Amino acid sequence: MRRLSSRWSELASHYPVVVVGSGYGGAITASRLARAGRQVCVLERGRELLPGDYPRTEADFAQELQVHMEAESNVDLGRATALFELHRGGDVAVVSGCGLGGTSLINAGVTLRPDPRVLQDPRWPEAFRQDVPGLLEDGFTWAERMLRPTPYPESSPRLASLSAMERAARRMGGTFKRPPLAVSFEEQVNDAGVRQGACTLCGDCLTGCNQGAKNSVLMNYLPDAHRHGARVFTEVSVRYLARDGNRWRIYYRPMNTGRERFEAPDLWLTADLVVLAAGTMGTAEILMRSRALGLSLSKQLGQRFSANGDVMAFGYNTDVPVNGVGHGVNPPEGREPVGPTISGIIDARATARQEDGMVIENGAMPGAFGKPMLALLSAAAAVGGEDMDSGLKDKLEELARVADSAVRGPYHGAMRNTQTFLVMSHDAGVGELRMEGDRVRVHWPDVGTQPELARVDQRLREATAALGGTFVRNPLWNRLTGHEVLCTHPLGGCVMAEHAGAGVVDHEGRVFSGHEGSEVHEGLYVSDGSVIPRSLGTNPLFTISAVAERSVALLAHRRGWHIDYTPALESPADDARTPVGVRFSETMYGHVSGAVHEHEFIAGDPKREGATRLRFVVTVETRDLERTLEDRLHPLALSGMVEALALSPRPLVVEGGELHLMTQEGARPGGRRMRYLLPLVTESGERFFLDGYKDVHDDAGFDLWADTTRLLVSVYRGMDISGPCVARGVLSLDPADFAKQLSTLRVLGARDAVGQWQTLLRFGRFFFGALYDTYVKKAA
Repeated sequence: MRRLSSRWSELASHYPVVVVGSGYGGAITASRLARAGRQVCVLERGRELLPGDYPRTEADFAQELQVHMEAESNVDLGRATALFELHRGGDVAVVSGCGLGGTSLINAGVTLRPDPRVLQDPRWPEAFRQDVPGLLEDGFTWAERMLRPTPYPESSPRLASLSAMERAARRMGGTFKRPPLAVSFEEQVNDAGVRQGACTLCGDCLTGCNQGAKNSVLMNYLPDAHRHGARVFTEVSVRYLARDGNRWRIYYRPMNTGRERFEAPDLWLTADLVVLAAGTMGTAEILMRSRALGLSLSKQLGQRFSANGDVMAFGYNTDVPVNGVGHGVNPPEGREPVGPTISGIIDARATARQEDGMVIENGAMPGAFGKPMLALLSAAAAVGGEDMDSGLKDKLEELARVADSAVRGPYHGAMRNTQTFLVMSHDAGVGELRMEGDRVRVHWPDVGTQPELARVDQRLREATAALGGTFVRNPLWNRLTGHEVLCTHPLGGCVMAEHAGAGVVDHEGRVFSGHEGSEVHEGLYVSDGSVIPRSLGTNPLFTISAVAERSVALLAHRRGWHIDYTPALESPADDARTPVGVRFSETMYGHVSGAVHEHEFIAGDPKREGATRLRFVVTVETRDLERTLEDRLHPLALSGMVEALALSPRPLVVEGGELHLMTQEGARPGGRRMRYLLPLVTESGERFFLDGYKDVHDDAGFDLWADTTRLLVSVYRGMDISGPCVARGVLSLDPADFAKQLSTLRVLGARDAVGQWQTLLRFGRFFFGALYDTYVKKAA
């Protein structure tokens, strides 16, 4: 499929609508508002990963894991845009997805409605409860049309894990079902016009679908938004926002650029309408930072967090085959089908007390988890496991299977007979999100000892006993960790309510503007799992989607916008070409003055009266290196900021800049020129244009260093050099900053290390080849 994201350098300084985050809430909002004819910008902190990019091995997975540890340690492990994000350091460990598509990239796609009693709980605002049979029902219908959930087909190959769950349900007296899954079991063109492949039953859904068969929002809502004109930008981390007149100013940091090596300040853009959809943890972080900097918000921010009654446990080394480890890097030929991650559930929600209900689902662990989980589960079973059957013969068979796994690996023996149980139930929903350092963490003392979890424990013992296995709790749940709960479905923290004294947003998702009352911030919405005011007792994606559909429908209606829900035709064929590029960041600094009729060297003399400091930190990027080198100007995109008190007391943003690298255009005979073209915007909306050049020419003496590190600049008022010149001067950099610049060089788009090295060599051959032609070849 085609890539959806644009270069960060193409990000404008203002958009009518900005959506922060690209999970269910963000993708739905972007799609619907784009269909309503609005100009929409989507900002996503993670990367755009397409089918084929997701991890298959343990090493791949390690590269795609980021962990936020305790606030006291101030340690973050892994890269900040890794696909799997684990929040530790509180009473609940929260797992979420980081990438274009959010957690939809790494979930199982179970598309179940909650128990009807859940949606009539008084914790929902009255207007919402009254609208359950109305616009919320429409929301479920619209979401179902886009997500296309379907149960695992009866005509598909038999799955050992599904058979094991059905056996457990019979022994327990529970209701067994094949739940609707957002998975394509046959090739199709979906309602967004995207052609999808069929599920190969590899069992690797949780590490991302490399076949394009999972109906994540990357396969439907997001391409639909893009097709209707939305601009998508990845690796952009929104930090906080502030009201600026009738607009919202959004402060952000580009990721994976190396700008932090130069202590670059946050950048900004403005919007008339902002929808926060960064997930339960991300949205809370943004709002808490904003509140700390003066934005008036409800005191309920961070309150009423729910872990959705999530429990993970294992029926280890059962008496029946399960085949619950995904194929991973192994080819599917000759292997048993594992199936989608979840294919069957024991639905135990028809209880007298709604809070006692739960769903128990089977789970396939991805192939990348196989070997680590083999070691972890065998140790956990030996130390704290509870064998649910007895007898000498059974014990000997169990030991033989353990030995078989130890010798032949996770596709054999005890691991082949291990059933993963995934449970969604109910909890008290009284957790609190607190900002500690720069991260949100969950505070919920004794969360792991709730009576609801004890009931879940008992049901899982019964399920394990039905299969003749050893019951193993989640290894995180122990005394050493304070019975830390592992949560994959975080809810709440910005809950909807009648007024600001009870929640953070109203029933439409509009953010309350004070501590009390129902007044809201104009043009500020939240649309993700953080608005859900209680546990749902099942997988929350369908409810979050329906609530988001309702919210954006109300938003559009309030403004008189019409959303066109007509399905899209098939998109054009994919571009088979996969270009590669490069990216690096650099800084330069020096002085400018208003002596615009003088040469830059004179005007930029720091001793000159009226001279002031100017510094920029920019990121230079091309996504298609070959096209850049074929163009006579060798253009690369420039983005970043300029600090110049002579122009503005606050940093200016570069909007659509360009670097002409080692071009002969405008250069002296036998030389090259590097030209920097930086359109600038101040926070007040004033515009300037910085035009700078480096003349690379072999003059007398050794001048290579000076030629490549000295920039002569002129600054004009307005959009280009046709405006009046207001400053001139000279910028440079020292060897230490040049070394930092080299350390930021990254290859974009290469699939492997060989491709990365080939791209670096191609870029280096061009750049240093131009220097060779200028200084060495000419001298010879």
